[in-house]
Amino acid sequence: MAATQEHDVIPRRLEHADTLELPVTGGGPFDFLHTVWKPSHYATGLEAHTATRSWRIFRVGDLVTGVRLHAEDRLVIAEVYTDGDYKPSHREHLARRLTASYGLDEDLSQFTELAAAVPQMREPFQALSGMRQSCPEDHFEIAVVALLLQNVTIARTTQMTRNLLTHHGWLVRFDGVTLRAWFTPAELAHVSTETLKEQDRLGYRAKTLPYFADFSHDHPAEELQAADDLEQTFQQIKGVGPYTAAIMASHASRDPATFGLDVWNRKILARRLLDADDAAPETVTRCLNELFPGHAGTVGLYVVEHAYLNTPVAPLLDPDGIDAWNEALERPAT
Repeated sequence: MAATQEHDVIPRRLEHADTLELPVTGGGPFDFLHTVWKPSHYATGLEAHTATRSWRIFRVGDLVTGVRLHAEDRLVIAEVYTDGDYKPSHREHLARRLTASYGLDEDLSQFTELAAAVPQMREPFQALSGMRQSCPEDHFEIAVVALLLQNVTIARTTQMTRNLLTHHGWLVRFDGVTLRAWFTPAELAHVSTETLKEQDRLGYRAKTLPYFADFSHDHPAEELQAADDLEQTFQQIKGVGPYTAAIMASHASRDPATFGLDVWNRKILARRLLDADDAAPETVTRCLNELFPGHAGTVGLYVVEHAYLNTPVAPLLDPDGIDAWNEALERPAT
C-alpha cells in the first residue's frame, strides 16, 4: 500500500490575496445559508459552514485557492486566499465560478410562482425560500462525487471520499480553518487502478474513475456547457448511467429541469408530492415535470433538502468547534 504523501500531512498554508464582491443579480429571493450549505450533503472536508460563514477550497487553473464567504443582503463577499501567483485571470475565473457555483445570476422568479401555487410545496418553500442550487465542484469533481454515491450508504461514500482526498488531494489551511482540496484529472493520471481499489477502497469504482479523468481531460468545461444533451454526453463515459449523468447535468451544468433520482430521493418526493410511501421513477418524474415544467430539478432540490433540514447529514459548525474540526482533518490517516 502506498504511503500517505507529505503534503497530505502538513497543511499547505494560504495567504489573503483578494476580496471579491459578488452581487445576486438573479430574480427572486436569496437565502445565503441554504445556498452554500445543504442539509443532505455528506461531510467531505472540502468545505465548512457556520450559520453566517462558509469556507471552501477551489482549484483555479494552477492554483489551490481558499475562499471565505459571507453575505450582506444581496451581496456575497468572498475573501480569497492562495499561496501561488494570483493573477487578474485567476480573479476573473474565480468570480465567474463563484457566481455560477451558487447560482447568483439565476432567476428564481418563475419557480417561486410555481411553488406558491402547489400546496405540497408550502412547507419546503417557506423554510428554504431563496435557496439556490450549489455546486462548487467542476464537472470532473461532481462526477467523482456521483460515482462515490452509487449504490452505497452515506457512511461508505464518506469513507471513500476521505480516502481519495487524503491520499491524492491536498490538506490546506487558511483563515484559521483546515480543509481538503481536490486533485485534478492530471494529478490522478499516475494513480493505478490497483491503488484506487486497495488503498482507497473504491471497489468496482476503481476501474471507472480513470475514465472520468480521461473524459475531463478531453472535454473542457466550455465544451460541456455548450453541449445540447448533457445527460447523453456524460453517458459516453464508461460506467456512467442515467442517475450519475443526471447528477452531473443538474449540478455542474446547472440544469434546473434535471434531477438525479435515487431510491431515497424517490421516496422523499413520492411522500411529499404523491402522498405515497414510494412510486416508480417514471411516475415521480412525470409528476415533477407536470407540476413544475422546466423546474423539476429545483423542486427536487427543495423537497429533499427540506426532508433533511431538522436532521442534517453534516450539521453546521459551532464557531467554538472549529479547532476540533481542524484537529480531526489534520490527524494522519491510518
